[in-house]
Amino acid sequence: MAGGNRGGGLAPDPPRTAPSIAGSALQGKLEAEAYAGLRDLILRAGGIDLDLYKEKCVLRRITVRQRACGASSLRAYLKLVIGDLAERSRLVKALTIHVSQFFRNPSTFRAIQEDILPAILAKKQRGGGRALRLWSVGCAYGEEPYSLAILLLETRAQALQEYSSAIYATDIDPTSLQHAKEARYPAASLTHLPTRWYQRYFLQDGDRSLVVPEVRRLVFFKQHNILDPLPFGRIDLLVCRNVLIYMTEALQERVLLALHEALTPGGFLVLGKVEGLAGAARDCFEPMDVAERIYRKPELRSTRAA
Repeated sequence: MAGGNRGGGLAPDPPRTAPSIAGSALQGKLEAEAYAGLRDLILRAGGIDLDLYKEKCVLRRITVRQRACGASSLRAYLKLVIGDLAERSRLVKALTIHVSQFFRNPSTFRAIQEDILPAILAKKQRGGGRALRLWSVGCAYGEEPYSLAILLLETRAQALQEYSSAIYATDIDPTSLQHAKEARYPAASLTHLPTRWYQRYFLQDGDRSLVVPEVRRLVFFKQHNILDPLPFGRIDLLVCRNVLIYMTEALQERVLLALHEALTPGGFLVLGKVEGLAGAARDCFEPMDVAERIYRKPELRSTRAA
């Protein structure tokens, strides 16, 4: 779903019954069966298992596409999607794309620049680490990882020579990743960008703005579903914003525990403003800035032989 995993697990596709609709927005057996049909179709078409996500959030996004097509009901929309590959693609995209801008939630990026990045770099100076790894989960069109790259350059550009530096950026949607690699953005994506940073890190390209090579070469894009085995480890800063909000609490816990494993000891996790730790993950992180949803994986504790 949005922001990050942006997609469900690639589970096998056995016949499934319609979900319970008690207390939900789905009314009537036929509409529930239509929802089940859409659910199975989306699993086959996009690898998104809607059963793992909050039904209300999923239905809201499906309804947007239903209304855009002028379908009078879920049943009518299901019939349309079955026969229209283009609309099927639009539906999958609606369930995976989230709104993104450079430095969205500026206070979060301010905390990263002023507190988190200096702490990471100071630790590496003390411990002699030679790699600096950041990861943007659910990067969409790339604004977030490029924002992190700009922060690195602004915080301490010299560090990019001192350390093997990489910002990994993953998303489930290949079309979004292609846009991210092109690094051309409309004015609406740059609302929170300080003027001096725009002048330094962007070039005008027609009606779009192009990220300069100095920033782009720090970011490495990869297609990935957050429910699949994680492709990276020893991460110093992991940004996973607006990914968990669409997941059930059990799935949130599962993802958070996996992200915990991906972080290096002492590494930082940044969640979205309306997200938080769930289940057993609450015992795996130390809160560093609750207002900004920044958490830290505890350092390894040295033990002495008895």
